[in-house]
Amino acid sequence: MPLKLESALRRPFVLLLSALTVAAATPVFAQSNSAISYDATRNVFTMAPIIQGVTPGVVSISTVMSEEADGTTVGGIGSGVIIDAEKGLILTNDHVIADAQSMSIILSDKRRYAASILGQDSETDLALLRITAEDLTALPISMSDDVMVGDLVIAVGNPFGLSHSVSTGIVSAIGRTDDNPLGYSDLIQTDAAINPGNSGGALVNSAGELIGINSAIVAKDRGSSGIGFAIPSHTFRAVADQLETYGVVSRGSLGVMISPVTQEVQARLDLDDLDGAHIVEVTTGGAAAEGGLRVDDIVTHFGERVIGNSSDLRYAVGLVRPNTGVFVTYIRDGKSSESVVIVRGQDYIKTADFNGVLAPVLQSDGLEN
Repeated sequence: MPLKLESALRRPFVLLLSALTVAAATPVFAQSNSAISYDATRNVFTMAPIIQGVTPGVVSISTVMSEEADGTTVGGIGSGVIIDAEKGLILTNDHVIADAQSMSIILSDKRRYAASILGQDSETDLALLRITAEDLTALPISMSDDVMVGDLVIAVGNPFGLSHSVSTGIVSAIGRTDDNPLGYSDLIQTDAAINPGNSGGALVNSAGELIGINSAIVAKDRGSSGIGFAIPSHTFRAVADQLETYGVVSRGSLGVMISPVTQEVQARLDLDDLDGAHIVEVTTGGAAAEGGLRVDDIVTHFGERVIGNSSDLRYAVGLVRPNTGVFVTYIRDGKSSESVVIVRGQDYIKTADFNGVLAPVLQSDGLEN
C-alpha cells in the first residue's frame, strides 16, 4: 500500500515542481487552495498546513463497556468529529458508543471531557454527542455532493489507539450501495488507510472540508486492505440535524416497490440509459399514488438528489422525515415530469446490489465488536 500511495502522488509532485521552477514561485506554493504545498524553507512538498487545520476538529473516544469483578474494565477506542464548536456537537459512529456504560472525549490538545448522547441511529451507523468545553475547533462541512472518483482525500482518526493518525489517498468510488450488516449504504469508497479505531473519524477533501465519516472496511482480518468506506456529507448532515432536534431519526416512505432499470425495461420503455429507479408497484393511497406516480415511471431525481439506481431512491427517501414535501422528477412515456410528493412514514423499500462484506472499524480492548 505505501508503494501505491507514493506512486499516486509522484505525478502531482512533478507538476508542482515544474510550475515552481518556471514561475519562480513565492516561498509557499499553492498553500491556500491545495492540500499539497511547497515549503521553501525546508525544500519539501507537504500536506502539513491543511492537516494542522483538520486535526483539532477530530477527537478520540474512549468507551467503557463493562467492568469485571477484579476491577478491570473492557472498552473500546474510536474517533469522532466536532461539527459545531459553539454547541460542542460531535459526530461519530453508532457502533463506537453502542452499549457503552461511559465514555471520554479526548481532544487533540489532550483535554478530556465526559460526553452525553443526543441521539443514535443504527440504520446509518451514526451517533451525535455533546460536550461542554471552550475553544473547540469544528471542521467545515462540505455542503456539496460533488465528490468525484480521483479526488485527493485525507483520513484522520485513531487507528489502534494511535491518536490523530493521518493517512492519504483518493476517492476510489462513490455511491456504494448494499444491504449490509451495518444497515447503511450510499458510501464513499477510498484507498486511504482505515484501520480499527478509525471509526467515526474524518474524511476530508483537499480544501479541508469534511466529506465523510469513516466507518467500515472490507477485509478478511482486522487490518486495512486499501478498501475503506465513509458515510457521505449529505447523509450525516440530514441525520445529525434530526438527532439534534428530535433525538431519533424518523424515516419516510413513498409507498412503492422499486427495482433497478434493466435492459429489458430500457428497451420496453424506450429509455436512453439504465439510470434511475423503476417503479414496479404503487400502494393505493400511499405517498407516491397521492403525488401522481405510476407503475413504470422511472424516478431520476428526488429533491436535489440524482437517482442513479433503486438503492439511491430508497436511501434518499429514508433520510426525509415523514410529512415533508419533496419534488420528484420522473420519466413517463419518454418525457420528464415533476411532482410534489408528501413523504409518509415507515416501511421504505430496501434493495441490494452489492455482494461484499463490510466490517465496522472499531478498535476494541478485550471485547470483539
